[in-house]
Amino acid sequence: MARFCTQCGSSVEEGKSFCSQCGAAVAEAPVVRPAPPAPAPIPSAVPSFPPPPDTITAANPPPPTPAPPTMAAAATTPVAPSPKKGSPLLKIVAIVLGFLAFITVIGIGSCVYIGYRVERKAEQVAAQIKKETAQARGEPENVKTVPALPCSAVDPAQSQAFRAAAASASIPLKPGLTLVNLWTNESMGGREVEVLTTVQSIDDSTVTVQAARSQTGSPPSTRILCIADLMNARQYHPAFGTNDPTTIAGATMFTIPQVVFQDWQAARPAEFEYISTQNATEGRIRLTNELKGQVSRVEPNDVPYSIIINGDRKDVPAIHVKGQLGDKATEAFVLDDLANPITLKWEMPSWNYHINYVKINFPVEKKIEQDLAQTGRAEIYGIYFDFDSATLRPESDPVLKEISEALKNNPGWKIKIDGHTDNKGGDEYNLRLSQRRSESVMQALTTRYGITADRMTPEGFGASRPKAANDTVEGRALNRRVELVRE
Repeated sequence: MARFCTQCGSSVEEGKSFCSQCGAAVAEAPVVRPAPPAPAPIPSAVPSFPPPPDTITAANPPPPTPAPPTMAAAATTPVAPSPKKGSPLLKIVAIVLGFLAFITVIGIGSCVYIGYRVERKAEQVAAQIKKETAQARGEPENVKTVPALPCSAVDPAQSQAFRAAAASASIPLKPGLTLVNLWTNESMGGREVEVLTTVQSIDDSTVTVQAARSQTGSPPSTRILCIADLMNARQYHPAFGTNDPTTIAGATMFTIPQVVFQDWQAARPAEFEYISTQNATEGRIRLTNELKGQVSRVEPNDVPYSIIINGDRKDVPAIHVKGQLGDKATEAFVLDDLANPITLKWEMPSWNYHINYVKINFPVEKKIEQDLAQTGRAEIYGIYFDFDSATLRPESDPVLKEISEALKNNPGWKIKIDGHTDNKGGDEYNLRLSQRRSESVMQALTTRYGITADRMTPEGFGASRPKAANDTVEGRALNRRVELVRE
């Protein structure tokens, strides 16, 4: 390869160390090696390329080619170790997995919490709707209401059989049947107020009953009992009042449903329920008490129960039962007659609630006339007055009518109307009260039934002629009476 002087540019002969023109020293010509292959270009915003081969000069030499490493160099060159257990890489992987698991748990928990909040919100919305509905109906909150339903239809043949048996019962279920309970009014010095429950009428599917306290100004209440319930219900609702529904489908009033009574007759525990109600809005009934439970027979045989029936004290056969209804211990005595199982006594001591019928009266065809004809005397217990008053109550109408018919059938009879009281209130007071009551009976027979006054003589005896001791409610009930005596 030709050489040139770096001072004057003249050609220098091969093997010479000095320029023949200017005498300058000339260095050995550099060994020019071929440029190594260019590396693959790296993409970038501005591409970079090595200079083309024809631009490589001494002033612009190519990058040196590294010599292959020697054994010593190779021995000292660090080599990256392969990942092993416990290495930082595994730790990083474990941390990442743990973080992902934590995130998953948080996510699941969040979903559960969100679901719980949605459910609670739905309950709150439902409660609010219920509250607003109750307010719109004028009902108090948190009180159950049910639809007011009519009586269920009864197969005509079944209804006829039921009514025929009930009318022939030992205490018949028929118009005029009156049960007398006593209510002790503490505000009136513990005086005993009669509570009257009277059957008004019976048809194919219902029994209409009127109930009232014998107090002046105490309005009567009407209950319509369903014959279907008298046979097959399992609820008992003895209460009544102007704020109570007229028809309470599913419940009886003064008798036990036959299906329950049959369980007791067979010594089987009976599922039973005591309820109390009030009128809610139109078409609905408010349930103020629902006491469910079991009631069972106590003795295997009937027990005698003393009660006044049509003026005579009698021992009637009764089934004695006890049980737990809701949180109330319950005890009752029920007339052992499937045709008309009257609740003679019902008690819930912890509630201070009781029903105790002391008198039961029912019409017997021409009984008054027969007694007057045979003995000249008839004791009348179907005449009722307002408490501490001579005002006749409407429950007296059937007996007043029977007296008038006896007198019309026997136009030659004249009678005395004797009034009697118990000993509560003082002798002089009771004497005047009994006289006024006798006069009220005579006036009713004269003005309403056409019996002339000259055939009747009223007289009051007060408490001077008791039939029983006045130290019991039953004795006092026997002593409050009207008697007819032929003259």
